[in-house]
This record gives sequence, C-alpha cells and structure tokens, in this order.
Amino acid sequence: MNTKTRCAFIIVSALSFFAVPAVGQVQIGGLADFEIRKGGSDSSPYVNQTPNENWSVYTPYLRLFISGGISEKWFVSAALQADYYDGKQLSSPFFSVMNINYLPISGSDFMVTAGRFVTPYGAYSNRVLSSDNPFVHLPLSHASGLPISKTRGTLYSQVDYGEDITGLTMVYQRMYTQGVMIGNRLGDSGWLKYNLAATLAAASSHFEYGEHATPAFTGRVVLQPVFWGSLGLSLSHGSYLKRDDINVSLTDDELAGYKQTLFGADMELSYHYFTFLASYNWSKWEAPYLDSVGTTISLVWEDEVQVQHLSSELVMDFPFLPGAYAGIRAERLISGDLKNNQSTYSYEKWTYDRDRIEFTAGMKLERNVILKASYLYSTNGGTELQDNVFALQLSAGF
Repeated sequence: MNTKTRCAFIIVSALSFFAVPAVGQVQIGGLADFEIRKGGSDSSPYVNQTPNENWSVYTPYLRLFISGGISEKWFVSAALQADYYDGKQLSSPFFSVMNINYLPISGSDFMVTAGRFVTPYGAYSNRVLSSDNPFVHLPLSHASGLPISKTRGTLYSQVDYGEDITGLTMVYQRMYTQGVMIGNRLGDSGWLKYNLAATLAAASSHFEYGEHATPAFTGRVVLQPVFWGSLGLSLSHGSYLKRDDINVSLTDDELAGYKQTLFGADMELSYHYFTFLASYNWSKWEAPYLDSVGTTISLVWEDEVQVQHLSSELVMDFPFLPGAYAGIRAERLISGDLKNNQSTYSYEKWTYDRDRIEFTAGMKLERNVILKASYLYSTNGGTELQDNVFALQLSAGF
C-alpha cells in the first residue's frame, strides 16, 4: 500500500468514526469474504479466479461502505475496496464507489448520481455489494478473460504478448464505472425500475478519466409485474480502447471508433422455496489487429469479434433448516468465428467455448453472515484445462 492510499484510508476511517456520534448523518458498513480455496493445475485469475493450484487462504474482497447525508435531497456514498483482482496479491485500498446523489422530486425515488458507481448492467449488479449471494464465483460473463485487449484490440493466439497483457471480460470484473446516472422506481410495488448512465467506457472496460470525446451508454431496466417474477434488460455501447504506446498508429478518431456493444436479458422466478434465474448476454467488439510492435495489420482479420453467454441457476431453501440452501448454476460461453479476409472460406474460432457448473450449499449463520461451500466444474473447448475449484467461503456484511 502506498503512502497516499494509506493516509486516505486512515483519514476517511477516522472522520467516519468521529462523525457518527456527533452528527448522526454518516453510516458505516462493510462486506468481507474469507476463503479457503484449492484449484487445478491450470488455475489462474483469468481462468477461474484462483491464484494457482495450491491451497489458498485469503480475502478475495474487502469493502468499507460510507454514506453521509448532506440534506433531504443530497447525500454522498462511497465504498473503499481492496481485492485480489489479479489473484496474486491484495491490492491497495481504492474507491470502487464514490459518488454524490440528488433526489430532486419529493416523494419520488427519481435520483441523479454522479461519480463512480456499480455498473448498471445485468442481474449480478444487485449482488456485487451484498452478502446475500448464494454463489462463490463470479459468472463467466464477469470472470472469464477473452482474447481482446483495451490497448491492443484483438489478441491472436499465435503471438506471445507476455504476462502483462490480459484479456477483457464481457463485463469489467470489478463491476464499477464512472459517469452520470439517473434511476427511478415506479409504483408502490416497484413494478418498473431503471438505471441509465452516460459513462467513460463501455461495460467491459474502465478508465480513470475521459479517453474519448463522446461518452458510452450503459443501462438496465427491470419489469416486475408480479412479486414472484421479473424480467431485466441491459445494454451497453461505447468505446473501450485506451490510448497506449502500442496503439499510437491509430488516430484519436480511429481509437474512439472501435466500440463494444453488449446486450443482456434475464428472468427471475420465485416459487415457495425455489428461485430460478436465467440470463443471456451477447457482446460484440469492433477491434483492430496490431502486430507485436503496434502496427495496424489490415485485410487479415475482420475488425469484429463476438461471444455469447448463457446461464441458468436454481437455488432451493431448505424448509426444515431455516437459513440453509443448496444451488446449482450452469453456464456456457460460446465463441464467434474469426474470419480471415485473405480467404473466402477461412474461419477459425476467436476463442474456445467454455462450459461451467457450480454446485453450492450454504447456511445463513446470522442475518448478514453466510457460510458457503462450492465446487466449480469446468470443461473447455480446444485444449482441456485442469481448472476445477473447491472453495469454502464466509461472507460477512457489517
């Protein structure tokens, strides 16, 4: 942890501690996951979110939440986070959420948010800052690294890019973005909810500041006409490439012209002790192909790559043991073709297809404390990987 980050952490913690009894407007909470994990020999952060094949005892996520009211219409919120994003060491604390919020209409849930906030995309956006999550692992759409880079564009399997070049996921794994967002909840039962945001980058990427002249768009709408069922639609479109020494051959307009388009739909049904969630995601990246020194190669590969994600999960609460549950989630990542423009009939898979099943069982020990056991079984197209994972996790909200 560097000195500036350490000082920021101490100052925020100290101010929060003293502000609560004095003012009564600052609320503090947190979320921490503690894990024992064992993966196969091909485990890595971008394959199965596991550092290596050895037993690991670590804290994959640690978050401190701070919320402070300014007036009846204004408040600020923040989440100070440390995590194992690269799977090897705990990151320095940083603000994954830090925003100011405005409620302009009395008696309405309409809200304007500016700053850094949870990416409003997909059903998982409701779980990312909650201990009430039945599964241990992120879904494939948020966790599986793909051969697409926000500095290089399409990554080709026959080129050695080194360990520093990592692939994007369909949705940025840390699940936050920066920009301006509006949101609302309509009706007493909340039959319609929406969050629409203008952001610095499309959902798969993240920028610390504006890289392009025009913003990206990311939004989610949830329709819940009955208490036992809901339908969600999500969309993201915008630039995802970041200026880097390797892509100086591209002009600013060319860099911004490469877009990610991401569409998702999900349906959740609840019946007695059963909850079923199905989701579909489709992503297309318009991407350049750069050689090892950054020169743009044209007329070789189409500047478009696609991938689909299918997921279904079923969770059953045990009526005979309150707080206990068991669940299963089955997923498939389907690669699109990468077309060689030098031949009419030359196609190859852009990446390999992936199938994954997670078996989970858990027990709610307290209202915000869940003990989970998980086994992740994977099969991969092409070269078969030894990447199954066993995990025991204690997730605690406070």
